Amino acid sequence: MANATVAFVEFVQENHQLSSKVGGALAKLLRTRLDGDDLFKHCKGLQAKKLNLGGKVESMVTKKDELAKRIVKFEA
Repeated sequence: MANATVAFVEFVQENHQLSSKVGGALAKLLRTRLDGDDLFKHCKGLQAKKLNLGGKVESMVTKKDELAKRIVKFEA
């Protein structure tokens, strides 16, 4: 009976250790996923800024061309 009690106590301890390891791994996985989500959001934000800046550059190029045409007219 004593051997069974000792074996049971050892089993419970091992199960507790395994449970802690699994809990730690799940917590790490969750943190990694949340970090990944934050990075994804940041990347999407940067892509939106890039598109916005691209639009501004196109607008500036158009204005530059218009100003160049006006300069040519004034010089003529």
